[in-house]
Amino acid sequence: MSVSTISYGPEPSQVGDLYLPEGEGPFPVVLLIHGGYWTALFDRFQVVPVAEALVANGYAVWNIEYRRIGEDGAGFPGTFLDIATATDRIAELAPKADPSRVLVVGHSAGGHLAGWVAHRAVLPTDAPGANPKVVPLGAVSLSGVLDLAAGDANRAGHDLTDPNVPPPAGVVAEPRADMIPVVSKLLSEGAINALLGGHADEVPERYAVTSPTALDNGRVPLLVVHGSADDVVPPSYGSVYVTGATAKGIDAKYVEVPGANHFDVINPAHKTWDTVLPWLAERLK
Repeated sequence: MSVSTISYGPEPSQVGDLYLPEGEGPFPVVLLIHGGYWTALFDRFQVVPVAEALVANGYAVWNIEYRRIGEDGAGFPGTFLDIATATDRIAELAPKADPSRVLVVGHSAGGHLAGWVAHRAVLPTDAPGANPKVVPLGAVSLSGVLDLAAGDANRAGHDLTDPNVPPPAGVVAEPRADMIPVVSKLLSEGAINALLGGHADEVPERYAVTSPTALDNGRVPLLVVHGSADDVVPPSYGSVYVTGATAKGIDAKYVEVPGANHFDVINPAHKTWDTVLPWLAERLK
């Protein structure tokens, strides 16, 4: 396995790590998007075990960073432009990475962004991320916030930096201490308000082009996975999406993993991956 860090833009967070298996390739590519409530408290290194496991299964992995809440240029539209640019960069990423066989896997906030990538082809032409160069064959949302309006109504993430709130079960990474004061000032109305620059009733046009629940059929199959014991993102944010998506004709499947917490689903040794890996392989047939 080889790993190289590649920039897809001039800003410090516009980078990704490209993992390549041994051999000539070209290999199918998994775009991997980490979570952390879209904030700069967390980074892509929390999903390195996932990247390594996918490489062991024959995938090239593009584990991306993106501008996050607390960084200059983050939010709407910057965060979405970064995800779109990083996705489209796969078209010319490396000779051993096959841009015709791309899959997306995201966790938590990254699960939301994976779902959004799956709908880019049906975005209005003037929306951030419209007119994709790379359209995935499938997307996996692991504990993703697929209903931004519901998350906003619950002020999701408003207590993320509160020292009196115990950490969630199974947490895999500590928040960046230097970013806590910066991010804390931005989360009083919730992380989604900070991401989109307003609540759902204040900037509905932004929610309409960023929330997977609000988007039309992008013709990309989705696997939505949630742990029944998730104490960070309610499973309903995924199940409600799948119910609505199925009604729109979207090939969407919801799987709830009994007893799994928010972070179990990014443990490649967890039973979650007994579902995820075969589903990814099926998309390549």
